[in-house]
Amino acid sequence: MSFKRPRVIKRIKNTKAIKESFDTLPMAVCFFDGDGIARLVNRRMLEVSEQLLGSGAQTLCELMAALEKPPEGIEPLVGGKSVYRFPDGRVLRFCESKVTDPYGNAYTEVTASDVTELIELENELKAENASLEEANRRIRELSRAMPELIREEETLAMKMRVHDDIGHTILAVRQALRCGFDMETIRESAAEWERSIDLLRRAGRADDCDDPIEYARGRAEQLGVDVITEGELPTDEPRRHLLGLAIRECASNAVKHAGASHIYVMCKKTDDTLEACVTNDGTAPLGEIREGGGLSGIRRRTEEAGGVMNTRSAPRFMLTLAMPEKHEKEDDMPW
Repeated sequence: MSFKRPRVIKRIKNTKAIKESFDTLPMAVCFFDGDGIARLVNRRMLEVSEQLLGSGAQTLCELMAALEKPPEGIEPLVGGKSVYRFPDGRVLRFCESKVTDPYGNAYTEVTASDVTELIELENELKAENASLEEANRRIRELSRAMPELIREEETLAMKMRVHDDIGHTILAVRQALRCGFDMETIRESAAEWERSIDLLRRAGRADDCDDPIEYARGRAEQLGVDVITEGELPTDEPRRHLLGLAIRECASNAVKHAGASHIYVMCKKTDDTLEACVTNDGTAPLGEIREGGGLSGIRRRTEEAGGVMNTRSAPRFMLTLAMPEKHEKEDDMPW
């Protein structure tokens, strides 16, 4: 017996060391046997159960009942018995699992982890997400209003320039009348005045027009050009406005540079994109088309709306617009 005694003492010492380590764990832990009787509880779990039950947890049932209906001051945050905020501000997450010892005995392990910092980070993240969502909502509203804002700014800039031109012409005529009748100056000023007034009047008609494509068709007819359409034209206002601009610019260029009498507009829908091709029956360009202010402006607007514009010169001039379809759930579509 004296031979085996030191081994027994060493085994007891190791058991005490394990128990002390278990008691000092920062996580609250307890084990219940197959009958639900508490067999091993560390100090942190004793503190937690004191707040839940007013005393140490004796059985698994009474601990679960306390989690189902926690006492005043303990607030459940997620679910019925998962995460709780305690009066001292700490947030604990309870977990239940089954374990088996080396002898095949089944136990129920209950742990309570301190997740206070995680919950605070989660709340901060939710607040930041809400702030970002509000910022995204404002950006979406601005993106939807951007084409209209651009048109209004361009129209306002044009009207201001016209008014400045008219004012300058009036001053020039007045100066000519004061200093003597210089008929050449007066004729030039009058012609400039008429051009400015005509530009202002046409801009007003464009603002009052209900449909951009019909307005473009009317403008083309004034130039002696018939607009012939094929396929399904866009129905939403932003794409109709963009196509109307393209028709107007192409009609003007076709008359000026190609002597055309017809403009052909062919529309084809592919998946969620509407493709519109605009060409004419005039003389084919002699070389590569260089985009001026009108075509460059249409390209800029098309790309701002998420679309693509292409031009080609051979075998004849063709302008192609690929315009994405606006979906109600596509918040990032910049129409």
